[in-house]
Amino acid sequence: MNNNNEGETKRTGSITGMPVKPKLIMDEEAEEVTRKIAPAMVMPSLRPLPSLPSQASSSATFSSYSMKSLTLQKQQRGRCIKSTPFSWKLSSVPVLPEFHPLERTAVFVPHSSPSEIASRISEVLRERSIEAQYENCKAKVKCTTAEGVDFRIRLYRGRGRYNHGIIVEVQRRFGTSFMFHSDTQAILNGAEGKDTVPPASPLTSGNNLPEVSDSGDDSEDGYPAPSAESSLAMVAKMMTIPGFDSQYLGLQMISPLVDPKRLSLRTAKAVASRLFEQDCEVGKKLFDYVIKNDNKARSRTKTSGVFDDDEDDDDDSSKILRNTSLSIIANAAKVYGKVPEILREALRPALLRDLHDAEDHPNTALWAAMCLEHFIEEDHDNTELSRAFEIARRAGEARHSNLMHQARECIRICGAGIQ
Repeated sequence: MNNNNEGETKRTGSITGMPVKPKLIMDEEAEEVTRKIAPAMVMPSLRPLPSLPSQASSSATFSSYSMKSLTLQKQQRGRCIKSTPFSWKLSSVPVLPEFHPLERTAVFVPHSSPSEIASRISEVLRERSIEAQYENCKAKVKCTTAEGVDFRIRLYRGRGRYNHGIIVEVQRRFGTSFMFHSDTQAILNGAEGKDTVPPASPLTSGNNLPEVSDSGDDSEDGYPAPSAESSLAMVAKMMTIPGFDSQYLGLQMISPLVDPKRLSLRTAKAVASRLFEQDCEVGKKLFDYVIKNDNKARSRTKTSGVFDDDEDDDDDSSKILRNTSLSIIANAAKVYGKVPEILREALRPALLRDLHDAEDHPNTALWAAMCLEHFIEEDHDNTELSRAFEIARRAGEARHSNLMHQARECIRICGAGIQ
């Protein structure tokens, strides 16, 4: 009788006025739980197999497939599979549900054990600096790239004539990045045991537009220096509107303004300088997101099954906004050359906590380390910074290549400063 009302409650929240989930709010249909990647990007490689056998011999044929699979799995268990404290360790995977529509970003890996495929995937995620949360009971990984793209990797045992192998599926949930296409290809190729394309150089990936030369800034045309105030005017209006959509869009508008690889160096310096001024409303908003650290594990009271959609495990909108703010401050500090002292004192404790939480939130720790790199020369306690960077380095070596490189660089600068 109240089915419609109950459905509406699930979609908009149980409390009146509660915003819909941030990762569905940008869609017109809130029921969507996955998003397909463009068909031309990665085609599924469920390769054609021999035609179906006759009914008389079908059971014998499938038994033969199963015996071969078991034999190969026993052989593979004897091999040395490299793993880290954060690698994906699986002994079994669920069978593909009968009516589950696979994404185009899926591959079929024949005659391979779940443990071998999972180990390959976890190594690709580490090399490409993709934050991963492994759920062995669901044979699933929740992944987030440094650019904020949220996606899932799931493993299934094939059905019918595909029961001799494992299906690997990638599902994008939120965010966009030019790098995600290559990330997806690397994951699927790695799952098949193929050679993967090396990731981009550390800390250089992103949605980069063609670089604009600064030589034109001093040309005879005599164009005036770009106005940071005018550049941030629209952003300031967006940031005054409550709600995830407006806040996230405003932050996305700031990101290219402080990145010299996407706009000119002169523009980036002007905007960065303005953000660090005390009377800048946009800058205050950025620092509030960083200082108010809400990276806390949420308690879960609902138990879910192997095939349940993770309706309740989307990342908090505050984490998305905070990581985006951290990336903006890191780029602004790099362009400006330092962080003003009054802002350093407020930011320092929050950034140190991020480094200590590197095992749980490596992407956040990466951006925090990039910010702290510009604190080192004028910091009052390089020893404390070095200890925090060491924690981040160990976490990076285990699961996040970019964090490892950034932490090592910060440790090197700290050591040079102490000497």
